[in-house]
Amino acid sequence: MRTLKEIVEAIDKANAEYILRDAEIQKDYKWMEKCRDNGKMDYLQGALEHLEERIREFDSTHLTPANAKVGDGATINLWSDRHACTIIKVTKTTITVQRDTAILNPDFKPEFILGGFAEHCTNQSEQSYTYERDEQGQVTTIHWSEKYQSYGRPGFPTLSKGRHEFYDYNF
Repeated sequence: MRTLKEIVEAIDKANAEYILRDAEIQKDYKWMEKCRDNGKMDYLQGALEHLEERIREFDSTHLTPANAKVGDGATINLWSDRHACTIIKVTKTTITVQRDTAILNPDFKPEFILGGFAEHCTNQSEQSYTYERDEQGQVTTIHWSEKYQSYGRPGFPTLSKGRHEFYDYNF
């Protein structure tokens, strides 16, 4: 059986350093080893295919120093709200982003129900937006965290790949 490093480097050499540190990828590989060690060869091929698929998807779902590029979309993740932005500068340890203008689809109408002392929005997950670059948007720089393998860390703003504006009506 190939090592995890060999599998990862065959699929995504650029992100290998970050993929190899991903807890879910490591868990999937350990499952493969367990299948092999227990003689469950019928599960081994399916486990390998699942692992390879997760590795192939990594680049499209995870923002890393290896794939962050000026001009790409990113999202600033706050507590529950998210703000779409554009990457305007990348260094070895930081990304600088500028907030985009997010235009809520005019067909979206929040639906509220009364409860306790406040209302609750029942359809907020249906929000959809279009985005425009805003040269005057707020600029934010976020550092890469080796410990958390992400831009930012828990309890502080983090960055994720792609533009995904979200307003939490229930907060």
